Amino acid sequence: MSIFKTFCIAIIVSSLVTACGSAERSAYRSQAEANESQIELNERKMEIVNDYEKCVNKSETSEELAKCEALLKGAQGL
Repeated sequence: MSIFKTFCIAIIVSSLVTACGSAERSAYRSQAEANESQIELNERKMEIVNDYEKCVNKSETSEELAKCEALLKGAQGL
């Protein structure tokens, strides 16, 4: 009976260790994906800001400038 108990305990412990390792890897993977998404969002915001600056530099009328402001508001909405 002692060998059977030891065998069962070994299986339970190895299952727990495997489950914890899997959860940890999953958490790291989720964090990496969140970081990647944040980087992509920041890059998109910078593109919009660059487009806004170009638009302002080319604008000659207040109507054109209003269109540029819409770009800036779009970046702020992200």
